[in-house]
Amino acid sequence: MCRNLAKQHVDEPDVPAAPDGADGYAEWTQIALILFRVELEKSLRETEDYLNEMPGVLAVFDLDEAPHYSSFCRWENEYRMREL
Repeated sequence: MCRNLAKQHVDEPDVPAAPDGADGYAEWTQIALILFRVELEKSLRETEDYLNEMPGVLAVFDLDEAPHYSSFCRWENEYRMREL
């Protein structure tokens, strides 16, 4: 649900999840993972750990590993929660 919602609200929904490797994530990926974290009601670090323990969930987001928790923090500062 988070993935589909995020892809509906970006200009380039077909960009790969991590087009620049581990350091760069598509806009839809960032938004989807923020929404997912909020839905889980987990901290930034807990979200990173949860995703790394759940390869099936990572696969939904087309990722091999979870972004570092600091990425979640940076993304949440970039996007307004009301918009999300």
